[in-house]
Amino acid sequence: MPGGLGEKIYYKSPIWMQNLAFSCLGFQLSRIRYSKSFYRYLSWLKKTEWWSADEIHQYQNSQILHLVKHAYNTVPFYKRWYDKEKVEIGDIRKVEDLHYLPILTKELVRKNNKDMISTSVGYKDRHNILTSGTTGTPIDVKFTKEGLAFQWAIWWRHKMRFGLKISDKHLQFGARVPVGQNVVKPPFWRKDTFLKRTYVSSYHISEKTVRDIVSLINNESYIYVTGYPSIINEFASIGKELDLEVFQSPTCVVTGSDALTATYKRQIGDYFGCVVTEQYGMAEFAGNMSRCENEMFHLDFECCYMENIVNTDQNLAKIIFTGWGNYSMPFIRYEVGDMSSPTAECTCGRNSQAIESIVGRLEDYILTPDGRKIIGMNQVLEYASGAREIQIVQETPEAIEFHVVPSNRFGEDDKNALVREFERRAGFGMTVTFKVVDTIEYSSQGKKKAVVSKLGSVDR
Repeated sequence: MPGGLGEKIYYKSPIWMQNLAFSCLGFQLSRIRYSKSFYRYLSWLKKTEWWSADEIHQYQNSQILHLVKHAYNTVPFYKRWYDKEKVEIGDIRKVEDLHYLPILTKELVRKNNKDMISTSVGYKDRHNILTSGTTGTPIDVKFTKEGLAFQWAIWWRHKMRFGLKISDKHLQFGARVPVGQNVVKPPFWRKDTFLKRTYVSSYHISEKTVRDIVSLINNESYIYVTGYPSIINEFASIGKELDLEVFQSPTCVVTGSDALTATYKRQIGDYFGCVVTEQYGMAEFAGNMSRCENEMFHLDFECCYMENIVNTDQNLAKIIFTGWGNYSMPFIRYEVGDMSSPTAECTCGRNSQAIESIVGRLEDYILTPDGRKIIGMNQVLEYASGAREIQIVQETPEAIEFHVVPSNRFGEDDKNALVREFERRAGFGMTVTFKVVDTIEYSSQGKKKAVVSKLGSVDR
């Protein structure tokens, strides 16, 4: 819900009207996500996940051959880049040939965002999706309707491994702000009739609100819970400290967007009394991995190929994705910034590539003066289009500082937008300042983080 007059009207409206507006949004999203193509893809995916290793390899080779030709012939950036690098497109015929191509970075994508759109896809056939990456200006990803349907079918195949259905009533913990910061009485959530969800914002998780949310769970009997694992863990930790018991346990907790650490998984599972799983993906749809019943990540090979460039010192591998799920804006040899454990064996019966863990998605939180731990602050950074990169640094509970690598378009409008979006989530009790920097430093894990807290890290 963006800033401006519409936001002011929404927040001043009665709760029933906010629920209606939230449900109207859900109606629009349901039409985009659950098209006829979605159900066709989902039916196919339930069969392909049991393919043999040879079938998987042949399928990926055929997709690579088609994708590289499509990108070279219809995407201006790839044509220009591959010609400059003297790439012989005819030499790329199978997955083993991908190493002849240069590696695509997020910085390259940001600099060449408009030229990464395929000319074969008309303007009216594109859907805009903003990524909520770790730092700086988000990537504006163009999707085809087929691409969106394919992505949601892959995500739902994962949920269905654990007995869930699209029509299931569920509770979502997310980083959007459907409830204003000035709300001090329940309900601290809003309901979406069409997507069968009740939405709780991470910015309303505190000792003052958790009791009411636990009562909501016990009264509503949700089939599953979904959202950021860091947010759900914070909720579970406070609930346990306050001796608030969940009597109506969901079937499953499904997590994504940041890392489900061993500590999070144990605490969430113990508190809700159910299975906890996760899927790994991204708005760019460059690649995707989903946990199986044995708790192993499996590559969703139907939409991507994954290279593992191993760092022998750490016994970890850089994740490099090549994805063909979205022909409007293909990502080829895309370095996502995360690392994985080596390929492992799994006994679930699926022959797709399996790994145990992914490293690099951990984020620090903002600690507010009233003790709330605010997670998902990368959502704030989406609103400053004039910045190349941004990072939030916190040294005291009373203040934060935006470190900004500016473009020549960065100005007061960007600053005002960052302050507005930060205060929507954290409240109005903190001092906000800005510092212009030349670069954002990498963490010890090789990532540029949205938030750097110098108050001590969360127990993971």
